[in-house]
Amino acid sequence: MRSCATATCDIQMKFSPRLFALILPLLIVIAWSLITARGWVDPLILPAPTAVLSALGKLLTTGGLTQDLLRTTLRVLAALGIALAVGVPCGLWLGYNRRFYEAIEGPLHALRSLPAVALFPLFLIVIGVGEWSIVALACYNSVLVILISTVAGASQAHPRRLQMARTLGLSTRELITDVLFWEALPSILTGIRVAVGYGLALVIAVEMFIGVSQAGLGRKIFDYQSAYRIPETYAAILLTGALGVLLNLLVGLLEKRLLHWLPSASRSDNQ
Repeated sequence: MRSCATATCDIQMKFSPRLFALILPLLIVIAWSLITARGWVDPLILPAPTAVLSALGKLLTTGGLTQDLLRTTLRVLAALGIALAVGVPCGLWLGYNRRFYEAIEGPLHALRSLPAVALFPLFLIVIGVGEWSIVALACYNSVLVILISTVAGASQAHPRRLQMARTLGLSTRELITDVLFWEALPSILTGIRVAVGYGLALVIAVEMFIGVSQAGLGRKIFDYQSAYRIPETYAAILLTGALGVLLNLLVGLLEKRLLHWLPSASRSDNQ
């Protein structure tokens, strides 16, 4: 029994999530190469990985895809910046004024459940056709997600800390910025992680289907697919996925840096 327990412990110690995260894409590429080499799928549907990588290299060097990547990234970051500037202060204030939040909680969740793409015609009427209409649509869901996450974090603030802050004579503004903000920070960062995914998905969708701008990864995916340039289509999709992974990693690094004082963060770093 002791030897079995020791073997199980050794397996658990050898298992590394980071190593698995590196091995999994490699296994996918191997399976992809095997499927295309055996001809199990038509190349018009699934081209070989070498063809996709070759197309990606050409598009990044001579095809102008770098500019589209930059344009999409700036749109996502602009939407996220506006969402943070609006969602965090409003969420902290609503978390401090719980009765007012309870009065508008239903409409807020109704707005969050409404598909943002369905509101795009309204955004075009109010804002007009252009760059800001894309950013505004991507910002819509992100604002609501960050706001609700901030309210949830602020509402979980420890009552004794709030009482101590009031005893020390902190003003309402100081209590919100110096106490509630730090209490809500884990929830805020969780909301940011979700908002980044929403923002990227909406920017790609608007670029792809609405056609407001001729620049952007979404537009290039649509153009390549329409022209049956399948390796280029997959290359643009992979680049979009890589952008999403990179943004998520950046949020994760920010989370570890800002929440290093949490016990859970310390445990994850030591593992």
